Amino acid sequence: MSYRGKVILCGDPSVGKSSLLARYVDGKFSEESVPTLGANFLIKEIDLSKVIGKLKLENSELKKDIKEKGFKLYFWDIGGQADKLFSNEYYFVQAVGAMIVFNLNDLSSFKGITFWLSKLKELSGAIPYIIVGNKLDLERKIDQSLIDEKVNKLGVEYFETSAKLNENVNVAFESLSIQILNNLK
Repeated sequence: MSYRGKVILCGDPSVGKSSLLARYVDGKFSEESVPTLGANFLIKEIDLSKVIGKLKLENSELKKDIKEKGFKLYFWDIGGQADKLFSNEYYFVQAVGAMIVFNLNDLSSFKGITFWLSKLKELSGAIPYIIVGNKLDLERKIDQSLIDEKVNKLGVEYFETSAKLNENVNVAFESLSIQILNNLK
């Protein structure tokens, strides 16, 4: 049986969580966007050839075992409506990693990182996470210095992506996969 874990994608509505996930898991992008109500669920077998060499596991037997058995992630794309989150909080339970997404052309979604991070820590604990600024293909409306300050303060990896143009999508998900695998005991 392969190693597996639950990863949640969270962030304000319309930041592109579903589009990022569809691009990563299915290689597809749709111009038509439908808000996620509740959560969307997708599974992906991680291509270990791209991440195994980057693992910093002290236990060489664990690394060998992961390579032999494989690694599967169960992605939960959580609806971004904060007022409906109480009914979705159980999606955070037992997560092994997370991606907090904001829209590079919407300052309020960037400010929402604080809310999503507090929910993540409250409900999932100290799990690996990354921050993703999505919609790189649109006009940027958030000053880079604000982003840099936030990311440096949090000490977290940050990626700018475009689900539409498939820019940095795989890199962001692979980085999160590496962090999750490095967190295994």
